[in-house]
Amino acid sequence: MQGKALDTLIVWFVFGYFLILFAERVQSVARSAKDKKTGFFASGFHTYVNLVTVLSLLGTVLLLILKNRGFFAALAGRGQADLSWLAVTCGVILVGGMVHTEHTAAPVQFLAYGMLIAAMILRTVQTAHGAAVPFRYWYSLVFVTAFSMAIPVMYRSKIRHAALFHVIEAVTALALVFCFTLMLRALFLGKGEDLLWWVPMLTAFVCDSAILLMRRKEEINTFVLIFLIASCVLFCAGRILFPLIG
Repeated sequence: MQGKALDTLIVWFVFGYFLILFAERVQSVARSAKDKKTGFFASGFHTYVNLVTVLSLLGTVLLLILKNRGFFAALAGRGQADLSWLAVTCGVILVGGMVHTEHTAAPVQFLAYGMLIAAMILRTVQTAHGAAVPFRYWYSLVFVTAFSMAIPVMYRSKIRHAALFHVIEAVTALALVFCFTLMLRALFLGKGEDLLWWVPMLTAFVCDSAILLMRRKEEINTFVLIFLIASCVLFCAGRILFPLIG
């Protein structure tokens, strides 16, 4: 596939990510607002997750209008998207996807994330082609994908210190989305040769471990646990392999 066609396909996958996740988040907030039992401001938790979702969607719209004008032209194959701002916008809408609002449609969300991962794969095809060590790019892609899956969705808890747990949970989600966005930006900009960064990995290990331990008696988030372990293994193995392969 030629470079221009691949560029267009990448932005279309990103567009699919925006469109699907945006629609899913809107329906969830709209239905939550109409639900008398779990209304928009039913509790501190509901207020936070709903407000974060709305602000995330508003931020996404503003960024698409103000900083991503080339993105829409690129969809028609007539322009070039600003991949730096496009990655930032992907992160902004992801913030709203990392909070569990009422009426969340998880399968639809995973479809959206699949679109973003497809765009990441195609961008890696471009950047790894002709590189001195393509393995680094592909390994970094696998690590970043596993890392993204280790970002915990903020769920309501009923443990003894639930308020403290929710604060830690919120900080964890925001911090890890920020880290993922930085790595995604590097990947989109063709700088994905080595994305095994210490700060994101240590942040994920400490924060994920904290929320997993705090909620262990109520429920263990097996999904996050599996991908946290996978991220740690990939990170450690990569830090050993990368110097060996040059």
